[in-house]
Formats: sequence, C-alpha cells, structure tokens
Amino acid sequence: MVTGIIAKTTPKKQYPKNLYEAITHLDKRYSKSYKQDIYNMTENEYITKSHFSTGLWMRYKWGLTQGSKLSKYFNDLGIYHPYDMSSIIFHCYYRHIHFQDYELSTLVKYYQDRRKKPQESM
Repeated sequence: MVTGIIAKTTPKKQYPKNLYEAITHLDKRYSKSYKQDIYNMTENEYITKSHFSTGLWMRYKWGLTQGSKLSKYFNDLGIYHPYDMSSIIFHCYYRHIHFQDYELSTLVKYYQDRRKKPQESM
C-alpha cells in the first residue's frame, strides 16, 4: 500500500524552481493531520523521519540529482549535494508551519561547512 506524498505525483511542468515553490508544493500535498504531526515533532525528528521517504521522493521527482531548476537554485546558493538541498527544504518547511524565519543564510553556511570538514582533514 502506497501512502502519503509518495502516492501523489507532480507533473514535470510543475516542479518547484526555488525554495518558496518547494514549500508551497509540500504545503499543498501534506494533509492537515500530517501537518499537525510535523508541528508536534521537533525539527530534527521531522528531518530525520523525512529523508528516506519524502526526501528520497523529492530528490528523485524534483530532479535534485539531475540538474533541475530547483537544484540550480541551490547551486546558486552554494549548495551542491541533493541531500543537503532536501535537508534545507525540510528545515524551512518545518519553520514555515511554525511561523518562524527560515534563517536560510545560516542553513546554507551550516551545510557548506559540513561538506568542507571531511575534505579539510585530507
């Protein structure tokens, strides 16, 4: 049985092109009860629980691994790894439903620094 966001497909022409559109797409696709579940989680719980379900779907369907407009949007911010792109979307969606500032520049710096650390030790 397929449930949740994975069961709903997005026509290619409707792929999000930026963070605002990605948040809007998730907001339309998540049910009211699922939004409440997210609201009741911590930010880290939501991100962790989403990576291998919605995150996998997002990385594949929204072309984060294939040079989509959304991935180019993140590349322009200095984010190149699809996992980091979906993480940032999840952080911002969580903050969206909590009426918080996205703090996008802080998130970008965090994920950039995280990718640098293993390379710096070589």
